[in-house]
Amino acid sequence: MSMKRSSPDLIQQQIYTRERSGIFRATEGFDTVAVSDGLDAVFIKKQLHPFCGYDAPAELVARGEKNDASYPPAIHLFHTEGGDTVLGRSVYQSADFTGLRSAFLTHNYIIPAARQDEIVTHYRDYLEAAFAEKYVPEIGRQLPELEHIPQNPRYAQEGLPRLMAEKLLHELKLDEKTFKRLLFAVMTAAGEGRKKVYVALDVPEEQISEAASALLQVLFACLPFELRRRLGFITYVKEPQSRKFIHLQFVERGSLRPNDREIEKDYVFDLASGRVPQDELDEGRQPYLDMVWKAIGDLSRLEEFHRFADEMLTGMEPQRRLLLSSYHELSVFFQIEAGNWDLYEVHKMTVLRGLLSYLEPAGALESRIRLNDIFLASFDREFDAVKQRNVPDLAVVECFRDYYRLDSRSYGIKLINYLIYAIGNALVGDKPELARSLYGLVESQPELSKTFFDLVLKNSDLESSLFEPYILTKLEEARGAREVLNVVHSWVVAHPGVLRNAAFKEYAVSALADKLRKEQPLLPAVHMVLDNLRKWGRTPVTDRGMTLADSELAENLSLTAKRVLLDELELDKLTREQIVAAEFLARPDAFAGLLFEGRQRNHVDMLQALYEWFAQRDASENIFDGLPSADVEQMQKLGRKWLQSSIEPAHFGKIVLAFYDSKSGQVDYKGLLDYLQRNTKDLETIYEFMLWSQGQPLFAHARGIVPSYTAALLNYFKTHDRTAFKNRDYRTRYFDKAGAPLAAVFAKIRLELSSPFKRFLAQNGKKVRMSAIILLAGLVIIAGILIVMQQQGMLGGAKPPTEAASPPAAVTEPEVLVYADNVTDADGEETTSLVLLFAGAEKCKTFDPAAISIEAPDQTVQQFANLKFDAYCADGTGTAGDSVGNGASSGAGEADSSSDGDGSGAEGAGTSGSDGTSGSGGSAAGSAGSATNGGTGSGTTASGAAGSGESAGTTDGSAGNTGGQGAQAPQSGQGSSTDQASQGSGTSGQAGASATDASGNGQAGDPNATQPEEASNDVSDGKTNGETKLVYSSRVTVSLGQKVSVPVGSVIKVGDQQYTVITREEAEAKAGQNSQMEPAQPQSDAAQP
Repeated sequence: MSMKRSSPDLIQQQIYTRERSGIFRATEGFDTVAVSDGLDAVFIKKQLHPFCGYDAPAELVARGEKNDASYPPAIHLFHTEGGDTVLGRSVYQSADFTGLRSAFLTHNYIIPAARQDEIVTHYRDYLEAAFAEKYVPEIGRQLPELEHIPQNPRYAQEGLPRLMAEKLLHELKLDEKTFKRLLFAVMTAAGEGRKKVYVALDVPEEQISEAASALLQVLFACLPFELRRRLGFITYVKEPQSRKFIHLQFVERGSLRPNDREIEKDYVFDLASGRVPQDELDEGRQPYLDMVWKAIGDLSRLEEFHRFADEMLTGMEPQRRLLLSSYHELSVFFQIEAGNWDLYEVHKMTVLRGLLSYLEPAGALESRIRLNDIFLASFDREFDAVKQRNVPDLAVVECFRDYYRLDSRSYGIKLINYLIYAIGNALVGDKPELARSLYGLVESQPELSKTFFDLVLKNSDLESSLFEPYILTKLEEARGAREVLNVVHSWVVAHPGVLRNAAFKEYAVSALADKLRKEQPLLPAVHMVLDNLRKWGRTPVTDRGMTLADSELAENLSLTAKRVLLDELELDKLTREQIVAAEFLARPDAFAGLLFEGRQRNHVDMLQALYEWFAQRDASENIFDGLPSADVEQMQKLGRKWLQSSIEPAHFGKIVLAFYDSKSGQVDYKGLLDYLQRNTKDLETIYEFMLWSQGQPLFAHARGIVPSYTAALLNYFKTHDRTAFKNRDYRTRYFDKAGAPLAAVFAKIRLELSSPFKRFLAQNGKKVRMSAIILLAGLVIIAGILIVMQQQGMLGGAKPPTEAASPPAAVTEPEVLVYADNVTDADGEETTSLVLLFAGAEKCKTFDPAAISIEAPDQTVQQFANLKFDAYCADGTGTAGDSVGNGASSGAGEADSSSDGDGSGAEGAGTSGSDGTSGSGGSAAGSAGSATNGGTGSGTTASGAAGSGESAGTTDGSAGNTGGQGAQAPQSGQGSSTDQASQGSGTSGQAGASATDASGNGQAGDPNATQPEEASNDVSDGKTNGETKLVYSSRVTVSLGQKVSVPVGSVIKVGDQQYTVITREEAEAKAGQNSQMEPAQPQSDAAQP
């Protein structure tokens, strides 16, 4: 809050007392009664009124003192936040304007902020000011603005007598210790503002203010200028009370009561009782207070120091100008400047650091030239000392190093020479730790380091005595190979001349080798070294016209790192990550320039082979070429260890190399599969590997799967995974997707894992079928003879009347016949085609084999798409002629993946046939087929009834051999069942067929998966019973594009249609000789089942 004034440099006045009315109140009472025009009403109320008051001393009141002059005046001085200074006095009045009651009068001078520095040098004018004693209403409400503060004529003129201060302090019982404490307290309170100072002088109450004013003159003379600008005081108060802007108060005796919580944290000086603060001041480290006390007899001598201190603190932060510590420093500087160098020796570090703090701001070397001169004079003293072979204090040298940043131009060469002497003295004086610290101090400042070592490296004596021992120690102390490289790099960049120093290059190579031998793991450390050396290609050597990577030193470091790697390599300790990260191994010339000794050549080959194996995407078995078997075995052992936790399709090729025999060119298939079985988390990964392997040269060739791999697969399934093929999910996702060669292997393995009976039937199928046919034929012949004998009465019975045989039942023939045919093309390659014979042109025309699946009897499935086909579609029908009994029955059912069954058909014989006219002696014969039934139980054989008739011709019909798959039963069981179909004999030529379903734990499947009903075809040559015969007049030939095994009984699926594969002979027999189709292609070898 500020004053309002037209003349900002003039001093304003204000008088406050008790009157009939005042400026701010119309009734009687205490108020401002007169003011200068420049004062603002708010300023008066907020800033001045709180200091308008007076409490008379208790002792004077108690004795009823009537003399106003006996009451001590209360002089106050403080500085407002706006910078104005208020100087005032309050005096006691025994009677007011009425003469009936006591009052007081306060007279204030308000000095504007523009004149705040007056108190610095004219503080006595403030302390000896003259004030109004009373207010006379006749002077009015307006007080004049003043040019100067009026002076009290009673005070002596300028200057204090020489002995006045000493005499005053003695009278006030202020000895050296107490006075220093009081001055310390006043400076701290005014500078920091946290504590107040309360002083109770041991003088009569009437003299309190006078003694306080005298003591204040002494204190002001001892205070630096900045603290004079801030100190606020009151020369008399009745009781101690904290007040804003007031730092020092003089109180009535007896008012400073012990244990008063209001003031216990402040500075209390009760001189009457001798109670003063004891724990704030360190007596032995107060150079400023010591200087003041020495000048107490002639305080005018301190003015020169105060001017010096104020000048040195100009431009510093405000807080520093208030701290007592600043004046401690400056007092020492002031005395050293005056020639007291003993203070420098005692406070050497304080002096140097203090001087630097004043000289560091920009422009300070010129503005504080007196301090700069003191610093340089201190340096000269220290330089003279090291020339005398004295060993310097490291902290002192650090101060000189820091000064180098401020003035390197004129001071630099002096400091370099000083450091050369200092380091040399430390080395000669057997103080290596100090020498090391001095070297570090030099290197801590790049510009200083460059100047210092450039000078040292130019002098051979200094080079050998100061540089080489130091760089050797620095390289030896490096914490690893990386730090060695950093040291070398930084030195070459800062001092390219070191590349000409043989000792430096030798020490660097030796240190790198030593650190690398201790590095673990070694390979990443060597890779780091080589990678850093490569990056040195971005570092030019300024005086050599090349990069650092091209230098002889870099080449020697590279060869050293590689040599250590080959000498110290422990292959078993390598990890896959280390090999993959070592990119330098990818270069063919990675180890160029080395002369290999002992095992070094082997280590090179092994490292590069391992890198190619694990870092390259596709590695071949050629990586082992030329390597000794022992090394290959060691590498493969390591590779197996690395890969055991990451078995996945992307790594199958790498895993195979771990089991590859470079001598034989074969793979240890059994060991490979055992390895996969031990380390994979699930079986699916192994099945994925099997599917992957069928396309790899090491596992399959033109003739199929490698036999030893086949044996290993069989061993795997027998040993570890016997139930694999019983899992429908595995079959669908993996086994059914195998190509033909691997599918054949899976079929063989599946058979090996099946029941002994099924394996017997599979291995002796032809013999069993022939035996069954012969047995069945014999039974039929015997049955026929018995029947003839019975009819002729040879068995003793009357010959029964002959009854006309019932006509044969109509047999439904399939509309589509399918068989597989192998064809050799113009290039001599053999491919497989599916030939489909259609009974009608409509189905032939709509047939579209865009995608075909072939499910073999062993349930393996092959998928084909985008196939080429030729179609011949024509309409045609025929009628029956001579009849031939041709019966076939087959069926296959599947109970569960754990059950197997076989079925076979027996051949029957017919005694006669009929063509609808006349004749005798006709016979018909059919051969039964076989079917596999997956149910559990046993089958029975039934024979058809014999019929008789007359026929003029004899024909033979052959039954087809088909196999189909029925519906899956929900339960499992193991066993075998046989479905047998036998052809009966009859005079009408009708083939009788009967089949029984298997019985057992599982439900038998449909006898024919392709055609739910039993297949029975009649082909007539002529007309019998008015039958119409199917004529297969349309043909579609579908090329599978490769040679494929399509066993008889396989199910062909095209869209939602299913067809069962039969033999070519059976298909042609059913089609008959009357077919209207074009001639078929020349027959080639039939597709092998």
